[in-house]
Amino acid sequence: MRKAFASLIFILAAAVAFAEDQIPVRIFLPSQASSEAYPVDKVIGQTCPNSETQAHKALFSMLCESYSFEWTESHIAEQVRSAVVRLFGTWLSEYLGESDYILSVANANSDGSYGINVRAKDSCMAFVLKDAQIISMKQL
Repeated sequence: MRKAFASLIFILAAAVAFAEDQIPVRIFLPSQASSEAYPVDKVIGQTCPNSETQAHKALFSMLCESYSFEWTESHIAEQVRSAVVRLFGTWLSEYLGESDYILSVANANSDGSYGINVRAKDSCMAFVLKDAQIISMKQL
């Protein structure tokens, strides 16, 4: 019992000595707060600014362009181009060219690609980008 009491006194003394040199918690914690807070969307997850990463900038730029043959040639990887256009051509023609997209935080994949979810009005889509081109899409 005596050893436990002595250990407790030692720990408390060390904590007090350490705390004297530190910034008070009531000052430290507010200084660490981020000035920007983005909501969590129930479908796409944690949202972020359209310029958070290079992948976000590339995807947002793609989405703001009008849908055309040239768009598909430059923004969809060749090996998946026909499948993406066949499956999502209607979505692309309806939602591309807008500017009010909500993007999620990017998920880095082991192959160097990034997954970003997008809300466009009432529709949500998951994009996977690699080398600034779309390599996969999925409706959420």
